[in-house]
Amino acid sequence: MAGFVKLMVQSLESILPPKWVTRAAPAIIGLLPMPGGAMVSAPIVKEIGRNENKRPEIFTASNYWWRHIWEASWPLYPSIILAAAVLKVSVWDVAIINFPISVTCIVVGLLLSKIGGDRRSSAKPDFLLLARSLWPILTIVLLGLILKIDLIISVILVMIVFMISRFVNIADFGKALLKGFSLDIVVLIFGVMTLMYAMDKTGTAELFYRELLALSIPSPLVAFTVPFAVGLLTGVTSAYIGVGFPVILPLLRSETLPLDAGMLLAFTGGFMGVMASPVHLCLVLTNEYFKSSLARTLAILAPLIILTSGISWLVAIVFYR
Repeated sequence: MAGFVKLMVQSLESILPPKWVTRAAPAIIGLLPMPGGAMVSAPIVKEIGRNENKRPEIFTASNYWWRHIWEASWPLYPSIILAAAVLKVSVWDVAIINFPISVTCIVVGLLLSKIGGDRRSSAKPDFLLLARSLWPILTIVLLGLILKIDLIISVILVMIVFMISRFVNIADFGKALLKGFSLDIVVLIFGVMTLMYAMDKTGTAELFYRELLALSIPSPLVAFTVPFAVGLLTGVTSAYIGVGFPVILPLLRSETLPLDAGMLLAFTGGFMGVMASPVHLCLVLTNEYFKSSLARTLAILAPLIILTSGISWLVAIVFYR
């Protein structure tokens, strides 16, 4: 895997300055929905910033943020498909309405401290090498978009082709799986899914929703807050949609809040809640990889989360009315 990462870094550095490679690589990998996907781009960010004297929290925050910029608008994400089913609209409707969230994440992400220098490599831009290094990701994305093949099946097929083409034997593959196994992560996932199930069955989100309405809190704030709370507690995207969205659905269909504006606010709230969650799998894994402080990483991310929420709120109220 190290050779594969170095190949990707080499190709990207021939095209972009290093400071943009550490942003582009996680963003490109973010086109491929997968649990803990930030760990795929983490070695790239670490490799480019290996000679920089920066706090590990900066590495964690940057890799984590840029990995997730497409999560609210890329049609391959299960959250987009699930939301379309809950709201009874098309997947492309959800993607288009939410696109300002991704644009905002890109703009706001530029405020993060850069990792890597400003000067591009003197080597000739090698787009062929980039294609060779990205073919597993591109193949999985294309299989999902064009052939509509399930993500898990696509990943398995590409993994088999990768192993055959690289002559990876079963023993080495097994060692890689064991090396990547973490009991702490398994316990975390079990705990989060249990919490999500408990919230769904006990009606906690609905109770929270009714309390907000009883306090005469404005509809836009309710539409934002309920998914945010669910996302923050669980760190799971499907939770704030599967648990939070059905609860606020009557509000999104009401005269006080247009559907487009309500969708954008609800997605922004849930997405930012997940990004701020200390139990988000990507954050936990990346934090563990870079040996950084979770509290300090969240402190770096907090202004970005607040800015993204504020800008998306402005777009919803001004342009989606």
